[in-house]
Amino acid sequence: MRVLVTGALGFIGTALLPALEAAGYGVRGLGRAAGPLADWRSADLTSPASLAGVCADCDAVIHLAGVAHTRASGADHRAVTVEGTRALLAEARAAGVAQFLFVSSIKAECARDEYADSRRAAEELMRKAGLPSCMIVRPALVYGPGVRGNLKRLLQLADHPWPLPIPRGLARRSLVHRDDLVRVLVALLSGHAHTATYTVTDGMPYTMREIYDVMRVGCGRRVGRYALPAGALTALARFGDGVTHWTRRPCPWDTSALAPLLEACVSTDDGVWGAIGLTPRYSLAQSVAGMVEALRVGGGAR
Repeated sequence: MRVLVTGALGFIGTALLPALEAAGYGVRGLGRAAGPLADWRSADLTSPASLAGVCADCDAVIHLAGVAHTRASGADHRAVTVEGTRALLAEARAAGVAQFLFVSSIKAECARDEYADSRRAAEELMRKAGLPSCMIVRPALVYGPGVRGNLKRLLQLADHPWPLPIPRGLARRSLVHRDDLVRVLVALLSGHAHTATYTVTDGMPYTMREIYDVMRVGCGRRVGRYALPAGALTALARFGDGVTHWTRRPCPWDTSALAPLLEACVSTDDGVWGAIGLTPRYSLAQSVAGMVEALRVGGGAR
């Protein structure tokens, strides 16, 4: 069985490729740059012509590629996540692909921004794709060694000598370890040929202050005693919105930038684990030491 993996050079893709090979699958990678596999296709989701034939001789597709940066423009989200998925589905239908797994985001459930809108639109394309098996996988915020994005920035801040007074009790978030997400994707591929939507978490919702404090401990730093009141952070975000409006440049403390500290995104749906007969292996507390080591080896910590 041959599987096409888009976004194969990303944070999730680089862990998924060896897991699929270890499970006995033939793997074809797809990315905009050259890749590490013998069977590799260089293509751009915004250029349908470049996707011609990428699904040929493949039995399944795991579609990871998309715009991860929530502050990207709506046009970018639509071009890559929506129209790119549309073009890839057309290639999958033409090649007779039996299984298509679209890795969406938990934000499709709980956010109202251009990033989440594009994910919901791509999910709707999946539901209408007409393939034998179309599965939508909505991972929570993904962590693990080499983590990127907001969690990497928070980890860098946690390694500072002076603790931040992040408010307590705000912005409960669901998380999932990258290796647990990879286990889910491989398991869904190997014998769950149906159409379904699954949310994937480690089963333990955290507030952003709890995440930050766990990271402080993992960095060997003292946990702070103080916390700003929630209203202070909201006021700062509103002030930042004014700066963004008047300067026409994103302010580093406007509502969008501070959304991880202000907006909740939690799911209690654990149906995927029952469907595949597995349980999560990792928690943030168990994993943070490896994340800190990877960050420091990579030169990203202070």
